[in-house]
Amino acid sequence: MCDPTMIATTAMTVVRTSAQMYGQQQQYEAAAQQAEAQDRMFEQNRKNVYKALGRQYGDINERQSQEQQKAVEQKEQRTRESRSQMARARVAAGEAGITGKSVRLGLRDISGAAARDRSTIDRNLDWTLSQLQRKKQSARTQSINRINSVPKGQEPSRGTALAGMASTAAGGAASLASMQPSNQSYGSTAAKPYGGSGWANQTDT
Repeated sequence: MCDPTMIATTAMTVVRTSAQMYGQQQQYEAAAQQAEAQDRMFEQNRKNVYKALGRQYGDINERQSQEQQKAVEQKEQRTRESRSQMARARVAAGEAGITGKSVRLGLRDISGAAARDRSTIDRNLDWTLSQLQRKKQSARTQSINRINSVPKGQEPSRGTALAGMASTAAGGAASLASMQPSNQSYGSTAAKPYGGSGWANQTDT
């Protein structure tokens, strides 16, 4: 007859081992779900950052185009002014009866001043465009930092989880094996008397 205490202990060991393995499985699944949620958060943050960076690039590119157009208009305006000044100078020199080298020097001064003004406009444009380009680089660096501020999910190792459950199962099996009673009847060499009622147990009369 089986020992009721042994049966109860065995059942408790089986239940405990099963509960531990179930808990390990639940922990693995929870960790996997958390990693997936973190990956979704990372991806959404990356999309948001690049969308914002695209808008910043668009604004800066528009500003660069505006500055270039403005410089072109300023140089054209300065060229028109210098031509107008040179035309008035010629008329004034003609009315005054001035000719020769002095007139040429005066016109060259007007032309030179206009050239220097156009050069200044180009220099200022280059400085402004470089400044705006640095803003783009800074915006990109800040965007990368914002992306990296949200880490990716760390997916748990399925192999490690399976190894843990296998170890738990092996431990449970070892506990069950240790609780089994040892059979002392095996290996005995002593002969047992025959207790039957057949002919082999009868004596001659």
